[in-house]
Amino acid sequence: MSFLKRMGKAKAGGGGVRLLPALIVTLAALVGLKAVAVAESAEGAAEKGTQAKAPAPPVPAAAAATQCAAPSLAEQAGLSQSEVQVLQALSARREQLDQRQVEMEARADLLAAAERRMAERLAELRRVEGEVGQLLGRFDEAQETRMTNLVDVYQRMRAKDAAAVFNTLDEGTLGDVASRMKQQNLAEVMGRMAPDRARRLTQMLHDRAQPVGDGQALLDRDGRAAPAAPRPAAAAPLAAGR
Repeated sequence: MSFLKRMGKAKAGGGGVRLLPALIVTLAALVGLKAVAVAESAEGAAEKGTQAKAPAPPVPAAAAATQCAAPSLAEQAGLSQSEVQVLQALSARREQLDQRQVEMEARADLLAAAERRMAERLAELRRVEGEVGQLLGRFDEAQETRMTNLVDVYQRMRAKDAAAVFNTLDEGTLGDVASRMKQQNLAEVMGRMAPDRARRLTQMLHDRAQPVGDGQALLDRDGRAAPAAPRPAAAAPLAAGR
């Protein structure tokens, strides 16, 4: 028979008033026991959670390094230590060659710039040379015009007067004027010149008629260099005969 049925019978028998305090005490005791059971259950669950969260015991450093160390790239590629060293040396050599190539390219750029400057200067020098050549050509033309006019003056003079002037002229001017005169006029003037001057003029005209061997000979012939040394006296009779 259940507890409630017994309580019903007790109430029916008129003993409900006496059993009520005992019933209240019994219910309080049951509630207390239930609360204690619930508290013990909660404490046990908390202890289990704490044990689950507790850190694992420390592992020795050597064992941890052995367990955590990952294989290197060389080990993964199956290369030995000597092969790795060779590859490192080749990499360093490659860097040196790249640096040298950069330096050579920089030098090549400097040389190209220097060549451009030299080409520009050469072009400028050629331009100046052309201008100087034109100026010299104009000067030569003007000088030739003046010399032609001077020769024409001497050819119009009397032979005696022209010979007197020829005796005092320097050899360069004398040669330039005489070489441009007509033969007939020059012969008349030379016939009235001093014998030594006529002889010297004959020698100069003879030298001018010879082929020019070099630049110095051309300067000597035109009288722009130091006067040439007199020829040996053996040539005098021939000049005198003329």
